[in-house]
Amino acid sequence: MPNLLVLVPFCDEHVAALQRAAGPGWTVERRGPADASTPTAACSGRYDLPDDELVRLLVRADVVIGEPAPALLRRAADEGSRLRLVQMTWAGTDKYTRNDVPFPTGVSLCCAVGGFGQLISQYVVAQVLGLMQNLPAYRDEQRLHRWGDLGPVGSLDGARVLVFGAGNIGGWVARRLSGFDCTVTGVCRETSRPRPGFDRLVTLDAAAAELPEADVVVGALPNNDATAGWLDARRLSAMRPGAVLVNVGRGNFVDCDALADVLAAGAIRGAALDVTSPEPLPADHPLWAEPRCVITPHVSGGSFGRHRQTEDNICAICCDNLRALRTGAALRNLVPASAFDVAPR
Repeated sequence: MPNLLVLVPFCDEHVAALQRAAGPGWTVERRGPADASTPTAACSGRYDLPDDELVRLLVRADVVIGEPAPALLRRAADEGSRLRLVQMTWAGTDKYTRNDVPFPTGVSLCCAVGGFGQLISQYVVAQVLGLMQNLPAYRDEQRLHRWGDLGPVGSLDGARVLVFGAGNIGGWVARRLSGFDCTVTGVCRETSRPRPGFDRLVTLDAAAAELPEADVVVGALPNNDATAGWLDARRLSAMRPGAVLVNVGRGNFVDCDALADVLAAGAIRGAALDVTSPEPLPADHPLWAEPRCVITPHVSGGSFGRHRQTEDNICAICCDNLRALRTGAALRNLVPASAFDVAPR
């Protein structure tokens, strides 16, 4: 009898939907994270059972929904696992694709790209508007019981926006911002395919030339060798005075030390970071005390227990792939073997 192992805190309604998508005859086993109090804790890969028991569950599972530690997947494979699919509930796949532990060969890996763009794009718009209107600074003034005008504000009307990443998240950002009559340029590898919301598309190699003209810069890129550390001191210094930066993609896209220097010098208006490198930043990092910087703990996407629409989106992706296994259709968000730093075995 085929077995579905669910390692994330889906509600009963979603688990019932997963059961229907898998089809008759499947059993469903549920285990949750050891600590779901924060996004970091929930995504730690620690579950409410010992590792040896989790390996036993993985050995008899045909599909797992969640993000078990690569070493435990490896152990399960070595013990004769019949696993066919690891369905992640995250958009990023670094945990498996950029890991020294080989992913099990013959097992498909799918991610949850497409689940988070709606909410993350709202976070981006909120942060851009807040920084342009000096709202974080006014909040600081309120805490000090001070009433004073903090000076000029920015506006999104007619702003030039540069979005690094033109996939699901970047596309949602572009569509949201187009309502402000912004000119939105997307940065992606494939520029020949039309992407709704974007006025122009450029490659990463051409993006540096766009920085000095951008009023808003948004990071929504995946982590790879080409994007890591791309927004360094030299490129941050090329941004125009008054520009706003928001990063919701991968923390290592932005050099946080260099950003602290640029903000302290007043070279750009402000920055909002939902992701950092390292994550979290060390307690003594200057960005924590930088009034021009807003830092949030990797929460822009919502996910479990924080935003029902995001959970619905993730469940829909999981259901699509369970049905695909049953019908022989193509898997959604299948990660290609070429994406792994270490070849699966």
